[in-house]
Amino acid sequence: MPKNVQQILFIRLSAIGDIVMASGLPSSIKQSYSQYGEPVELTWLVEAPYVALVKSQPYVDHVIAWPKNEWRALLKAKKYWALFKTIKAFRKQLREKNFKVAIEAQGLLKSAFFAYVSGASQRIGFKSKENSQRLLTLALDKPISQQISSEYRHLAKTLYSLCSAENNNSQGYEMCIRSSSAAMQSAISKTSHLGLTEPFIAIAPFTTRPQKHWPSEHWQNLIHRVRNHSSLPIAILGGPGDAAKAEALTFECNGVISLAGKISLEESVSVLSLCHAFVGVDTGLTHLATSYKKPTVAIFGSTRPYTITDNAYTHVLFKDMPCAPCKRKPTCNERFDCMTLVTPEQAFNQLKPYISH
Repeated sequence: MPKNVQQILFIRLSAIGDIVMASGLPSSIKQSYSQYGEPVELTWLVEAPYVALVKSQPYVDHVIAWPKNEWRALLKAKKYWALFKTIKAFRKQLREKNFKVAIEAQGLLKSAFFAYVSGASQRIGFKSKENSQRLLTLALDKPISQQISSEYRHLAKTLYSLCSAENNNSQGYEMCIRSSSAAMQSAISKTSHLGLTEPFIAIAPFTTRPQKHWPSEHWQNLIHRVRNHSSLPIAILGGPGDAAKAEALTFECNGVISLAGKISLEESVSVLSLCHAFVGVDTGLTHLATSYKKPTVAIFGSTRPYTITDNAYTHVLFKDMPCAPCKRKPTCNERFDCMTLVTPEQAFNQLKPYISH
């Protein structure tokens, strides 16, 4: 391993959930390479929409945004020369940082490609089906584990071992995503204007794939159960595309407020840091609530990214079926039994102890 490392490139391009679970790596990387006695600066390479999510991370010194959508637009418009110049300029931007080490935490060909073009002599990351390991100098297998952030914990331990002559144990892995003070103030202002007061319950019903969704009637049933038991306001989180469905969940009960599409991603992070308890499906907001040590009910089915966390107040609900987790290859003809068979009563029973006072 090279000594006197000062500039390190960390690559985790997307998505929200994985960015949250990988957010413990910057501190681990700095801890590992600081053993050489030289100052370390870490630059996170991430897709442009997620810059705000990592910019306030206390162990990240610089952020470089990958303009994926711009590249796609140029490719779609067949502006190949403009695309070539844009890629060349991006490569120059990476090379100017004089990275000696690139840590690739995505496990894809595109992320390994960025590690390669950065000019870093040491490129460490994960093996993949795309054979991205050919662009790395050290490629790791992803471990099979039920622990949250297991692959990133494995990478952190490996880095510490490589950098430590004594091979001492590294410090604990801790996810770390924070919002800026400006985002916090903006979130407080917007939620107050919408009538949301503390303490409140946050829920995240929406995610990227239908096999990860809990039925809307289950959410409505859970909201009714909560409202019959507690007067705590309920805030529904989501993006602009979730706004209509979120509003539909507010119609039958008082004190249910939709924030979907009304606040930014970074403001949603702030809202989560303020909430009293949380219920969500397999989405980055759920992992974030767990990292904040909030009372969290996580409803998993086709993906089930973990069952073990560092948060004693996280309760993972899933139906242990022979076909689950199927991930991206459902075999149930879109019934998604693994999700529908998790009942509102089960979710409420896990949430109830935290909202009973």
